[in-house]
Amino acid sequence: MASDFRPATLDIKLWRGDTWSQTFALTANSSPIDLSTATVTIQIRKGCGGTLMVTLTNGDGITIGGVSNNEITIGKVISIDKGNYFWDMQVTQSVSSIKTYLTGDFIVYDDITK
Repeated sequence: MASDFRPATLDIKLWRGDTWSQTFALTANSSPIDLSTATVTIQIRKGCGGTLMVTLTNGDGITIGGVSNNEITIGKVISIDKGNYFWDMQVTQSVSSIKTYLTGDFIVYDDITK
């Protein structure tokens, strides 16, 4: 049996200047993954490996919580220019335990109300 360690794909579509508000619950084999000592980092880039546009981490756009400390809540106003970007979510449990859980396109639409 082959193992598949690829991150899940989730495309995000958001209007410029709006708050990205979303919660993810991480589990392994239906058991909550304790993130109480983990560092969660989300980056949005213009092109894969391209210009860094936004970084979110614990205490700056990301909150860890939930009953089992396995919930990642995002709450951040996204003010980058309209366009197509890429994003991913990486969780660092220790120096030897780093995993990218999510990746995808991040599309920002221009808003009408300024």
